[in-house]
Amino acid sequence: MNADVPTVDVEIPEISQVAFVVEDIEDGMDRFGAILGVTSWDLYRFEPPTLTDTTYRGEDHEYSMILALATVGDTMLELIEPLEGESIYTEHLEEHGEGLHHVACFAFEDTEAVVEAFEDAGMPVLQSGVYGEVPYWYFDTAEHLNGVVFETATNLEAMSEPDDTYTV
Repeated sequence: MNADVPTVDVEIPEISQVAFVVEDIEDGMDRFGAILGVTSWDLYRFEPPTLTDTTYRGEDHEYSMILALATVGDTMLELIEPLEGESIYTEHLEEHGEGLHHVACFAFEDTEAVVEAFEDAGMPVLQSGVYGEVPYWYFDTAEHLNGVVFETATNLEAMSEPDDTYTV
């Protein structure tokens, strides 16, 4: 193993989600839907007052986005369009354009320990927040995972109903 690659003492039980950043959520849903056979998307607006305690690169910072979620097989597919404020999504669009942004695991028993393990391995939290009662964290893994960020969240059973649905 390459000595420059950090080791995280965490067992990843599954990849729960694959996420892409898009310029326009409707266009993204149409394109991904047509090719991957997704006919219905749940839309969530992550913005205040439902979105709280947001951080970006270690500082308190406000940002917002709209998400489109669908299930393909056993995996959640997520499209993200940034709305306001600088974020890891706006960074991605500026540096790479649209594309694969992150993978996530939501199946950890002790999410706080996972956050600590990534930070101890030298991959700090890039961005975080709380949507309703669902806290989430993105880690600085892009250098070691070919540009891909790793995310985790907890308490997903508390996710609210979608703000809207979109049928392709």
